[in-house]
Amino acid sequence: MAKKPNPKSPLNLPNLGELPSREPTAPSPAQAYLNTLSPSGRRSQHTALNNLAYIFSGGEMNEALNFPWELLRYEHTSGLAAYMVDIGYAKATVNKHLVALRRVLEEAFRLGLYTDYNDYYRAAGVRSLRVESLPRGRSLSMEELERLVASCQADRANPRLGTRDTAIITLMYACGLRRQETVDLNLADLDLDNQKIRILGKGSKQRFVYLSQDAVPAIEAWLQVRGRQLGPLFTRVSKGGKVILKRLSAQAIYYILKSRQKEAGVASFSPHDVRRTTITDMLEANIDVLTVSAIAGHASADTTRRYDKRPEETKRAAAEMLRAPARLSREQSEPPADAENDR
Repeated sequence: MAKKPNPKSPLNLPNLGELPSREPTAPSPAQAYLNTLSPSGRRSQHTALNNLAYIFSGGEMNEALNFPWELLRYEHTSGLAAYMVDIGYAKATVNKHLVALRRVLEEAFRLGLYTDYNDYYRAAGVRSLRVESLPRGRSLSMEELERLVASCQADRANPRLGTRDTAIITLMYACGLRRQETVDLNLADLDLDNQKIRILGKGSKQRFVYLSQDAVPAIEAWLQVRGRQLGPLFTRVSKGGKVILKRLSAQAIYYILKSRQKEAGVASFSPHDVRRTTITDMLEANIDVLTVSAIAGHASADTTRRYDKRPEETKRAAAEMLRAPARLSREQSEPPADAENDR
């Protein structure tokens, strides 16, 4: 009985079952790309590359590190976006995968795995989809932020933990920090004399952000607990209140905020919503978008505008300024009981 051939990829990649496997010592474009990312970005984009490997191979491969990316040509990549939308991926998610695809193909070219530049250039020339999506997340009110801090300060079981968490929430809001930026901070990045802090952002880009007078006391209180030893600014604190000079993880920031959110009785929010709140509040204070973009570490002011949570409230206020031509009372708006019989 003849052996059933392996199914081809829906994007017409040659049958991977007939191809020699990658040598263990051969360079991996996927690994080269992932090595350029932060830990959190590495996890996210590795998943995206695994998804692409699975799609391109027709389910034959699901590990991006072993996939022969240099085999991809324009006829394979040009239909990827449409195919992913057809099988249920959101356009924004497709664009994230396209970024990963372009970058991994670039690494394949840099590693000399493409023998013809035109093959690489055409395969990597896939364009992102146009996306007009509603803003994600939400803004926190100042009252909610104050309740979060109050829950930290009311931590009688572990006051040092409460002092640290107060400083984390304060600094994340004051500087509009991402989770990874928060845990990457070192004591040496802090300059309280000049009320500024050096932040290592995406792509290893550094920026300085200034602190308000209100934010400084929370940081100083944590430093009194932490001490002045060089190392990570925010460290672990044991259940007994002992400060351990080890860096927190980005996931730890998630758990800290989730725990304080429940204690404070605040509606659920993500760590990134604190950053969204900072950006929205700055725009609400009529700070120009270019300044806000620089503080947030955005490469483009258009990215900053997408964080702005004001438009919905602005549209609501605009609607209330218009008079309706028919001004009915609630009782008048209810149909008569026999309205159905008159139709």
